[in-house]
Amino acid sequence: MAGKADTARKTKKAGKEAKEPKVKTKEKTIKRPAHLQITKLASVAGSLPTAGLTTPIVEATISTQPTETHLPISLKVVSGGQLTTGPIVFSSDSSQFYLAKDNSVSAYNVQNGEMLQNFSVHRDSGLQRAAIKKIVAAEDHRVYTFSADHKARLWDARTGDLVCVWDIGACADFVEADPSKSGRFFCAMRRKRQRAGAQKKYVVCRVELKGEPNGVEPVHVERQELFRASNVAGLSVRADGQWVAAFAKFRVHVAFVGDANVKCHVWGMEERVSAIAFHPREPVLAVGDWRGRIVFWFCVDEHAASSEDRPIVRSTHHWHAHRVNAIAFSGDSLMLSGGEEGVLVLWQLDTETRDYLPRLGSDIVGISPSPDHMRYAITLRDNTIRIVSAVDRSLVSLLQGLKFAERAGRARGARELDSDPFTTGLVVHPATHALVLNGEPGRLQVFNHANDRHLASIEVAAYNRVGSGSQPHVDLVQFSSDGAWMATIDSRRTDATNGLMSVTTSYLKFWRLDPTSQTYTLVTRIDAPHAGGVHSISFQPCHRRNALLCVSTGRDRLFRVWELQSVLGAGPNERFVWACRATCGYRNMQPTAAAFSSDGSTLAVAFGGAVTLWDPAVCARPVGVLVASADTPQLKGVAFVGASSFVAAWSDERLDVWNMLTGSVWWTLAMPIQSVYVHPRSSLLAVAAYQVPGSSTASVMVLSPSSPTPLLAIQHPSGVEAVALVPTATKLGRSHPNSEHAKPDPLDSNTLVVLTPSGLISVYGAHVDSKNKVVPSVQGRRMESSAFKDIFGMQKPVAAEAPILANAQVRATMRLVRSAVQSSYVNAPFHVLPPVKSLYTQFVTAQLLPVADVSAESEDAATSDVEMDVDESQPEPVWAESIDFFASMRRGFKAN
Repeated sequence: MAGKADTARKTKKAGKEAKEPKVKTKEKTIKRPAHLQITKLASVAGSLPTAGLTTPIVEATISTQPTETHLPISLKVVSGGQLTTGPIVFSSDSSQFYLAKDNSVSAYNVQNGEMLQNFSVHRDSGLQRAAIKKIVAAEDHRVYTFSADHKARLWDARTGDLVCVWDIGACADFVEADPSKSGRFFCAMRRKRQRAGAQKKYVVCRVELKGEPNGVEPVHVERQELFRASNVAGLSVRADGQWVAAFAKFRVHVAFVGDANVKCHVWGMEERVSAIAFHPREPVLAVGDWRGRIVFWFCVDEHAASSEDRPIVRSTHHWHAHRVNAIAFSGDSLMLSGGEEGVLVLWQLDTETRDYLPRLGSDIVGISPSPDHMRYAITLRDNTIRIVSAVDRSLVSLLQGLKFAERAGRARGARELDSDPFTTGLVVHPATHALVLNGEPGRLQVFNHANDRHLASIEVAAYNRVGSGSQPHVDLVQFSSDGAWMATIDSRRTDATNGLMSVTTSYLKFWRLDPTSQTYTLVTRIDAPHAGGVHSISFQPCHRRNALLCVSTGRDRLFRVWELQSVLGAGPNERFVWACRATCGYRNMQPTAAAFSSDGSTLAVAFGGAVTLWDPAVCARPVGVLVASADTPQLKGVAFVGASSFVAAWSDERLDVWNMLTGSVWWTLAMPIQSVYVHPRSSLLAVAAYQVPGSSTASVMVLSPSSPTPLLAIQHPSGVEAVALVPTATKLGRSHPNSEHAKPDPLDSNTLVVLTPSGLISVYGAHVDSKNKVVPSVQGRRMESSAFKDIFGMQKPVAAEAPILANAQVRATMRLVRSAVQSSYVNAPFHVLPPVKSLYTQFVTAQLLPVADVSAESEDAATSDVEMDVDESQPEPVWAESIDFFASMRRGFKAN
């Protein structure tokens, strides 16, 4: 009995702990804690049910609110990423090419560059340890992948299914296939165990993958060590599979592996080696260096294999002014090379002539001829891949990746402060719902995250790419609510180590969308709108044509309101200009952010830790000030949450949500905030925060402003750079069909977009199961077929006519509803209204009919001699209860 009592007490105690804090409401006051803090997301998201991922590309934990009846969400697309980590790989029939993006492989069509398939390593191997190092194409559209988790995998590229897995025992940084035998590879691996002070850190092995593919357990692997090297920066194999070469810095290792006795030679170079490649037929090894030379070594024949002291015959080919990044052979007489000049050089070895393909746009980092020698794939440093025809040098297809991914990869490699920071964040274009973010220096990139396609590049500031002058940088970008106007802030810096404070010149530019060409045209440029730089810009929601405002906050402790003005003509010849309408400050504090309300009647400006409210039509003095506490840190963002009565303000340490009706903080999220996105139309917030400062695991939450409990939470172990909620084309209707009172789904008409620091974009959306689809009811409809219906389709059902409301009391009820809708109390901005409780009595009293009219109507109805034929079998009208309700209300007011 004692054990049962203890169990009951524990169960009761756990139930109490699981209950959420209640909000007690009295008649005139609302008692709610001023700071409802969430110190740890684990306490909220840890008890939430987990929904599985349908596409295991990014390791993330997805949770949804326990009281919701929504269907689970899933990872729909992983786009972006760095495409230029290595040369691309063509399929055996040259119809497709493959790219590695972190831990996934994408297959593309050669003709148009469209993505055909995307498959990835299993989630159990982990995100960081499972990065794919090398892709090797096999016959019948099969692909080998070598990952950082010491596994080799065989995939079916047509279906994305995993065929077989092998454990090769080490991480293979460089892999080349053995052309003489299928399933055999040459791998450069890091040695696991090394003695203190050991110089040979790499071992080059011949690995043969054997066994029947079962796709479940690793099968037999045979590995033969060939030679060791202190470092390896590249690997190359001859077409007959008898020679292997590896290079690093000033040394080149060349090994003959045609028989059981492996003979390895090491030669030194005067210049640092940057690329190597074997000639497919001749005994030649082409070696490129940092001076731009390509040296042919005639050292891969049977005499060189038997003699170590034989001198090497060399010949030099020199055209490049900078280092050679890539060398490849196509056929027996054509060599291709590329480097920092951005020019593809085609060397005709038989005639000793050269041909050029210039102006490629960026440095060449990889060249891959197709197996049928009809196309060349050129990999550029700016995350772009060009497929060029080998016949006429024309462009076959172009694949442009996310520029942010290329910039992030360059910053990680250099290990220094990036001179081109990511300042725009994820901005959603209102019309196309595409992502707009920092691109190349002085440009904005428009990217389709759903299809992984580059849409456009907007040049905001032009500059001379030749030379070492300062590069322009786009700091901010914002669009009007209809997408017709764009505002940008671009600047130039003298010293990137000082960050944003090193701005020398900044420009505010207003752009108008040309509906014919669908491009933005510069209308107004304002030099130095604020001394020292600009913090933020924001447009007023469009409600009237040509009546638009824009606000900017600067480091000069002022914010300015800019107004759109018409200066010339009307109609198609009308010309516009933007001019400053007002300049305001507050207590000599620096404004950091500003935002308009959904109706455009209120302007919120963040000064330090306070949010000030202004009338944008006057801007004489603030009409209200919101201050959470005296120790509130400096805010870096503020926004009105859709059309609701809530305002969100956030800093680096916390997020505060204010209720404008009560004038108090509704709830607070006390976590290190990385990124916040407030949906302009829906009442939703997307927040990316870290549970612990300095942690690599970020939490992405979608919240409603009325509650601090996340509607869904996602854990990203690789961190988060920015988040956004992007509207979808059509609503998916994800509310559970078995729930009568299902709440609105947070991703019913939106998708959650998460940008990682490495440049990958994860898109989370509705996981619609065919079993849960709601099928429209067809009861009462005749389904017989006829020739007329087969041609013109089924006739739409005609809605039944509503009953005529002839009763006087019903007409009075409809007048009450119409007057309430048209009342100024309903249409006025919420922030200027007094409390609802003080308006209720006067509002309802004014709308009700006088008592004398009610008595007169009752007497007329009682003394009426008009007889009506009533069908007693018909049910009572549905509005009968409403009549009785309003009659009781009138009687109550009469008694008072």
